[in-house]
Amino acid sequence: MAVDPTKLFRGRSDVEKTKEKGKLSNFSKTKPKVINLSSRDLSDQEIKLLEHGLKFTPTPISDNVDLITDTDEFCRKLRLREFFGNTNYEDGSLVRNKKGTNPQPNRDKHLEEYINCLKQTANTNIVDSHVKSNLPKSQQKTIKKLQNDESIIIKEADKGGGIVIMDKDHYKDMVLNQLEDGVFYQKLNGNRDKSTMSKIRKLIKEYSDNLTDKEKDYLKNFEVKTSNFYGLPKIHKSKEIQDHVENCDSMYIKINRPTDLKIRPIIAGPSCSTQRLSNLLDILLKPLCIKVPSFVRDDMDFLNYIPDRVPLDTILVSFDVISLYTNIPHELGLKAVQYWLEKYLDEIPERFSKDFIIKGLKLILENNYFQFNDTYFLQIKGTAMGTKVAPTYATLVMGYIEKQLYEKIPSEFDENFRLYIEENWKRYLDDCFIFWTKSEVELDKFHSMLNALNESIQFTYDSSSSKLPFLDINIIKEEEEIITDLYCKPTDTHQYLDFRSCHPSHTKRNIPFNLARRICTIVINLELRDKRLQELKNYLKRQNYPVRLIENGIKNALKIPIAELRKTVSREDKKDKQQSIPFVITHNPRNHQILNSAKGFLPILHKSEKMKDLVDKSQLIGSRRQAPNLKKLLTRAQFSTQKVAEIQKCGDPRCGTCEMLEVGQTITKLKRRIVMLGLQR
Repeated sequence: MAVDPTKLFRGRSDVEKTKEKGKLSNFSKTKPKVINLSSRDLSDQEIKLLEHGLKFTPTPISDNVDLITDTDEFCRKLRLREFFGNTNYEDGSLVRNKKGTNPQPNRDKHLEEYINCLKQTANTNIVDSHVKSNLPKSQQKTIKKLQNDESIIIKEADKGGGIVIMDKDHYKDMVLNQLEDGVFYQKLNGNRDKSTMSKIRKLIKEYSDNLTDKEKDYLKNFEVKTSNFYGLPKIHKSKEIQDHVENCDSMYIKINRPTDLKIRPIIAGPSCSTQRLSNLLDILLKPLCIKVPSFVRDDMDFLNYIPDRVPLDTILVSFDVISLYTNIPHELGLKAVQYWLEKYLDEIPERFSKDFIIKGLKLILENNYFQFNDTYFLQIKGTAMGTKVAPTYATLVMGYIEKQLYEKIPSEFDENFRLYIEENWKRYLDDCFIFWTKSEVELDKFHSMLNALNESIQFTYDSSSSKLPFLDINIIKEEEEIITDLYCKPTDTHQYLDFRSCHPSHTKRNIPFNLARRICTIVINLELRDKRLQELKNYLKRQNYPVRLIENGIKNALKIPIAELRKTVSREDKKDKQQSIPFVITHNPRNHQILNSAKGFLPILHKSEKMKDLVDKSQLIGSRRQAPNLKKLLTRAQFSTQKVAEIQKCGDPRCGTCEMLEVGQTITKLKRRIVMLGLQR
C-alpha cells in the first residue's frame, strides 16, 4: 500500500515537518564531493579531477611486465592441476603463503607447448592504439602536481565518499593531539617489529602441534612492514561543515580549518608483524559471532528482524558505544573471548587449543606498534581499527557484555523484561537497535544499567516515535505500520564509480542493477521506492552512465520478488568454484587480451588426454585486479614531513643508465622500468 508522504509528519510541529521534508529532499540535492579545508586554493583542473572521485581509475599506459608475471602464475596453476589432478591437494591449512608447490616442467609435452605459446604471447608487447586516455593531458599533469604538493594532504572522508583536502601541518597537529594523550598510545624510541616477530616464533614453537607446516610458514615467513597511523576526517560529525553542506548546492566547497573537526584513528598494517596471526585468529573466531543472540551480519540481515507492524506507543531507539575499539580493556576482551571459546569450543577445529588462541590474541593486543611522522608508538588500550581480527573481537566482547546485561536485568526489572530485551535487542558491532514498547522511564533506567556494566564501555542513545536511522536503513513508524527507507548522512556524496573510469565493462554494467536491487530490498513502499529509483537514475546520469543501461538495471531489479531479495545466502549455498582455474591480471585495455589467447590455445592443451579431462573452457575464469585509482595515486597511509629524495639524471652523455631513468620516480618504479626496457630490447 502506498503511503502519503505528508502522513509521515503527523503529530509534530510545523518546524519539525519542514525539517523532515527537507531531509527527504536531501537525496536529490547536489552534495559537495570535494571539501577543501586547507588554506590553499584549488585550480579548476584540480577540482575537475577530484570530482571524478577517488575510485576513478585513469587509463594506465601499456605495460606487459605485470602481464608476464600474471601469466607465469597462471601457468604454475596449470602445472599444479596436471600434477595433482582434480583431487584436493591441500592439507587442511586455514592460511598459507601464496607461493607454494611448484611442480617441475616437462611432465606433459602438450601442457608445455600450451604454456610456451601463452608465454610467448605475453612477452609480445602488443599495444591497442585505439584505446584513448579517459583523462585529458591537463588532468594527467594535475595528478602529478597534487602528488608533489607537500603543503596539503588528501584523505577520503570517514563516511559518505567525499574527498577532503587539509593543510599538512593542520592534519599533523590533529593526529598528534590523539597520539600524545598518554591514555591510549605510548611514544617509543624505536622500531619493535623484530621483537614482535620473535614472540610470534616462540608462540609457534610452543604450540607447534596446533599448526600445519604451511600455517607456520605463513605466520613467520614474510616481509614485515611497520604499520602506519592515519586519520579519516569525520566531516559528518562537524557542525561547521554540515552547515556549509546544508546551504550549498555545489560539487565543491571551501572551509578554512573547522574547529570542531575530528578524525577516526586507523592503523594500517597489511604486512605488519601481527597481521597474519590476526588473520588466522579471525578465521577461527568468526564462527562464534553467529552464536551471539544480538548479532546482525549487515543491514540486509537486519531487515529480516524488522516487523511489519508494532504497537502504537512503540518508540524507535538506537544505542551507540562511544569509541568501542579504543575503549575495550585488554583484560575484558580476553575474558570475553575465553567465555565464547569455552561455550562453543566445538566450533573451533579440534587441533587448535584454547590457550593458543588466547595467547595469540594477547600478543596482538599488546604489540600493536605503528609509526607516524617517523616516530614509533604503541597502542596501550583497546584494539586497532585496522587489524584483521578487530571486528570479530569487538562483536564477541559486546556479546559478553550483553550476557552480563541479561543476568542483571531480573534484579532491576523482571524475567519477562529480560526475555523481551534478549529477543528484540539487535546489534551490528557498536550500533544497537530496539523497538521499545516499555515506558520512557524504563528506557532511562535501562540506559543507566547498560553504562553501569563496564566503566570503559559507555552507551549513548537516540529515540523517536516516528523515524530513526540504523545502519543504512531509515526506519519510519506510521501509526502501527513500519516502513523502511534508505538512510544517507547529510554529507553523503553518492559518489558512485564514474562510468568513464578504467574498470572492466562488466563491473560498470552491473552497478545500476546492484544499486537498484539494494533500493528494492530496503524500500518496499511503492511511492518511496519509485522516488529513490528516480534519484538513483539522476545520480548515475551525473556519473555518465548511459540512460538505457540505468533503466535496464532498474527494470531487472524490479522483477525480483521481495522474498528472494531478502533471502540470506549461506556459504554452503554458494556455487563451489574449487575446480576453476582463475587467470588473474591487472586490468589494462591497452595490453594484449591474454585471456582470449588462453582459451584460444586450448586445442593444443587438449591433445593431452589427461589435461583434456582436467581443464575445459568453462574452468578458465578471467579475473581482473584494479589498476591504480586516484585513491592509490593521491592518498597514502604513511605520513612524513621529511622530504623524500627523488631520482635525478646525472647529465653525463656517456651514462647508459640515464635513458632508463624517469625523474621523480621511486626505486621500485625504476627497477620496473629497467625490466620493461630489457624486455622490449
